[in-house]
Amino acid sequence: MAAKRLTPFVLSAAAQAFHAMGYRPTWQCMRHAFAGGLALLLLTGCGQDPAPIAQQEIAAAAQEIAGTPAPKIGLPDRTGAETTLQRVEARLRPAATAVCREKGGGHCRWRVEYRHDPVFNAFASGQDQIVMHGGLFSAASNETDIAMVLAHEQAHHILDHIAETNRNAGIGAFVADILIVLGAQWLAVELGLPLPGGLVETARQTAAGVGAKAGVLAFSVENEKEADALAADILRRAGYDPKNARGMVLAMGALSKGDTTPRFLRTHPAGPERLAHWDRMASGAPAATPRSETWMEWLSGWVATIRAAL
Repeated sequence: MAAKRLTPFVLSAAAQAFHAMGYRPTWQCMRHAFAGGLALLLLTGCGQDPAPIAQQEIAAAAQEIAGTPAPKIGLPDRTGAETTLQRVEARLRPAATAVCREKGGGHCRWRVEYRHDPVFNAFASGQDQIVMHGGLFSAASNETDIAMVLAHEQAHHILDHIAETNRNAGIGAFVADILIVLGAQWLAVELGLPLPGGLVETARQTAAGVGAKAGVLAFSVENEKEADALAADILRRAGYDPKNARGMVLAMGALSKGDTTPRFLRTHPAGPERLAHWDRMASGAPAATPRSETWMEWLSGWVATIRAAL
């Protein structure tokens, strides 16, 4: 179908999606939206990898990980783990706060919580929360290992990755909804095959969920690499040697051996890629140039412009 004939369906589909969210767009507004959307589609896949790693480096890291036994994850001594976390947090705080202010962060204080369970994980959420699970402490070989994980989660907050992830999920859901409505209208008008309303609604809900997941995955790996790079900087400023945290990154890789998840479905870099990237950052190599504005960020601006015009 020619773009000229397709345009009314795109505009109608976008209008229906906006209506479902409580907006009432005009046709003139939707024509501008479609024009912007075509340009944005051409930008898909043009985002930069923030720190491309040579295949030789990744291959060497993969070989090392293959020969490294996975650490045994269990419950650490609770008092010792909590004391270590308090000491690490106090040492990192001035450096992380300084980095946060340099980058224009609006909230540069974090609530660090220890959870006493045999889970090898940590995460950042909300505006200021960081959770460190006990399994990390059972796998750590030194204090710098714990400092690296905490600095990584602080970096997610400093770089505003939580808000970015939420935004990407919303955009992914919105785009998926547009595509389902568009497809239903095309079937009805062009092929004379109208779909039952209930089926279309179910498809829209399913597509929104898938789209939201795709939006989250769009830059998850790059976000993790950015957080690792900034964590290495925070460690240095706090007086830690990032090279001493290599054991934790190696342990992460050893625990993920055998994971064959495709890169586009990953939330974190594969073990060898992450180890090679950490080695580069720990050696003092300059951090990669920040990502240029990607198609998802363009799309975010496009959606915001449309909403402002409604």
